[in-house]
Amino acid sequence: MNSLTKVRRLTGKQGSCGLALCLSGCLLMSSPTSWATEPASEALEPPATPVRDWMAQTAQVSITGIRVDETEAGVQIVLETAGRELTAPSSRTVGNALVADIPDAVLDLPAGEPFEQFSPAAGIALVSVTNQPEGGVRISITGTDAPPQVEVSTMTGNLVLSVTPGVETAVDVDEDAIQVVVTATRTEEELQDIPRSVTVITREEIEDQTRLNQDLGDILSQLVPGFSAPTGRTNTFGQSLRGRDISVLIDGVPQNTNLGSIPAFLTTIDPQAIERIEVVRGPNAIYGAQATGGLINIITRQPDEAPIRHTIDVGGSGAIANGAFLAEDGFGYRARYSVSATTDTESALGSISYQSRGVYYDANGDRIPSEYRDAETDEVNVLVRLGAELDPVQRLNFTFNYFRQEQDANYISDPEVEEIPGVQRARAIELPEGTQIIGAPDGGQLETTNLTLQYFNDDLLNSQLEGQVFFRDYAFVGGLPRDSREFFDFILQSPGDTQQWGGRLQVNTPFNPEETASLLWGVDYVRENSSQSFNIFDPEAFDESGGRIFRKIDQIDFVPPYTLNDLGIFAQLQWDISDRLALSSGARYVNLRVNADDYTTFEGNDVEGGTLNAEDFVFNAGLAYDITEALTAFTSFSQGFSLPDIGRVLRFAPAGFAVEADIDLTQPQKVDNYEIGLRGNWNSVQASLAGFYNYSSLGTNFEPTEGGPLRTIRAPQQVYGVEAALDWQPGDDWRLGSTVAGLEGEDENEDGEFTALNSLVIPPLKITAYVENETLPGWRNRLQLLYSGDRDRGFEAGTDDAPIDSYITLDLLSSVSLGGGELSLGIQNLLNTDYFPVYSQFFAPFSETSNTAAPGRWVTLSYRRTF
Repeated sequence: MNSLTKVRRLTGKQGSCGLALCLSGCLLMSSPTSWATEPASEALEPPATPVRDWMAQTAQVSITGIRVDETEAGVQIVLETAGRELTAPSSRTVGNALVADIPDAVLDLPAGEPFEQFSPAAGIALVSVTNQPEGGVRISITGTDAPPQVEVSTMTGNLVLSVTPGVETAVDVDEDAIQVVVTATRTEEELQDIPRSVTVITREEIEDQTRLNQDLGDILSQLVPGFSAPTGRTNTFGQSLRGRDISVLIDGVPQNTNLGSIPAFLTTIDPQAIERIEVVRGPNAIYGAQATGGLINIITRQPDEAPIRHTIDVGGSGAIANGAFLAEDGFGYRARYSVSATTDTESALGSISYQSRGVYYDANGDRIPSEYRDAETDEVNVLVRLGAELDPVQRLNFTFNYFRQEQDANYISDPEVEEIPGVQRARAIELPEGTQIIGAPDGGQLETTNLTLQYFNDDLLNSQLEGQVFFRDYAFVGGLPRDSREFFDFILQSPGDTQQWGGRLQVNTPFNPEETASLLWGVDYVRENSSQSFNIFDPEAFDESGGRIFRKIDQIDFVPPYTLNDLGIFAQLQWDISDRLALSSGARYVNLRVNADDYTTFEGNDVEGGTLNAEDFVFNAGLAYDITEALTAFTSFSQGFSLPDIGRVLRFAPAGFAVEADIDLTQPQKVDNYEIGLRGNWNSVQASLAGFYNYSSLGTNFEPTEGGPLRTIRAPQQVYGVEAALDWQPGDDWRLGSTVAGLEGEDENEDGEFTALNSLVIPPLKITAYVENETLPGWRNRLQLLYSGDRDRGFEAGTDDAPIDSYITLDLLSSVSLGGGELSLGIQNLLNTDYFPVYSQFFAPFSETSNTAAPGRWVTLSYRRTF
């Protein structure tokens, strides 16, 4: 799980083109010397003397001819210089490309054009030689599967590069490589120096998991300690991080909303459009609200370094039993195409994906109800990312991400199971023939559009400045209309919409030339407009048709339009006290304002609008101490905050209610978190161990007071636990690893005693493990296990209606190089285990229609090729 790569800037910077990945190495020229293509041990830095000043003192050497000759090992590149010797190039590897710069050279070919040769030999996709705007010559050699290896020599004054194609391996580890993240502190920082528990999920790990499914929640469950086990649902209700709420960002744009009716903030992007995910476990108010359990920062796909690159990915899936697929309606398929292009100063990436899913089947071969799952859905995701270097220190990035999911469910949960004695498993029934929805959407829908523009300046008054403006629109419709006349006197369907726009500005100012101490400071602002309505359907048409005809006759407000303004001002100090000890400490001022105009509830109550204000300060401080070069101890105190769902209060306001007078919101829920841990990074072993305790004195709901306004419930709550992760590479062909997370928690009851929290808040013990082997060259196999344990503490306390039972699942992932691409096979639930997720078990005693089993054995076959 621990990738050992050097990342320059995840928020958009990548070399000179606004890209994310910058790997550096070095090239030494004497007698024939191996040109290493291993991951870089340190970032590529500019020469101590500016290139232009150096060139002014040194005559340039003209490259007058280039030959590329195929050899038994690969190719030989000869740079002809009319007898004058070239200076040794400096180099770096970027993706599958090896890039070298010769500062004292100029390309002087007869045609006056750059040199390019495509596919000169097997394993080599492109050789290019170009002049650079700032002076010097750049040589780029792109491998088909991996960066090439090169030996350098001279021959009668000419520079000779003997190129051998690189071989893709399952493990690519460098003992000096350093992983760099930005999420935890908003600035580029080595992972070993961060006094927090951070999990980094690389593109390769994401692509591995998508061989099984495209559910981001399932992927995080498999790879992140402390993230609860899969729920089997499209929304994230019932999933938590360390027993608390999760804040999700995509390229810095918040995906959470205060309108909590459908918490689907992980169903907003195709996982294959993701470059990298950073997860900060524990409260984190550095980026804003909702991160009381942790922060998930999703960085979208970055353009490749190659001049142009295409990727095609197609696949299909279905349920299988006894060696045969169960039914045609269980088949699904997906396709993705992406293209990226890069020059010295610009970059672009475009990606489009489409996925269609069929009905799911359990381990017994029975259909599973499609409601609240991603079964019988169609998804489309469009990603566009553009980058431009304005000058050597200024860059712009623009990102457009559009995601849409539609469900046309033919199989719903049979309500008759509620009438059968005992706890029954949910069963699927087909919608009656002739079912129609007239004048309204005929199924569930989620639609998200993210737009963001980022600006970077690496040298503004001796500081680094980053600015961002963004817009997000999130709309949803709650699926098949429901006969809710028992509760609301309506047959209804509930669409909603949230629009967010805002910006971030941060400045990182070093205090000394060595940059061992710096202050990050800035401001964040988000304005959120939310509303939710009821589509009302004709009860007579519904009854006369036997529940088959839904004809829309009206639309009324369920949650009235309201606005949330979130202003944050922050400062964060980073100080390397010594070579071994690093301090991180900061504070954030939070100012929240909620406004709603006068409105009438769906029950007909007139409500006087008004404005609510809340403010507070949150703090963090942490120390990281390097016990050895490979082992770091860390400890931290951090705070996060969360605002109650205001819409829940507004929609059920009684007659005569006044927003400003009848809601007392003086401060958000604040969570204090204490953590201590160890993190190790040895040659073939990476490990982490952390223990934590968090506490909050306020809840996220309101309660009435006698003769007074609604006020935030005082509901003291504590959560504590231990998390561990281990990855081991015992040889070039083997990888093994595991994560463990065990936590517990209580809240204070009316008697002042702490009572165990329910199992949706506190998930059972979770253990994951994997073993991966390159069985033959180019053929990789991985077995991975997920164990969700028993938990009866909630049942004994009366917060669960039944004990939670354990289960184990086993998955197989296999891939083989084929035809210049990769053929992949994924088998989810390999042993066809019949089990119920924790979510289903929790609701089973009082809502058997929600007691859905998990899918049985599920097979996915896909093929991906990049060219």
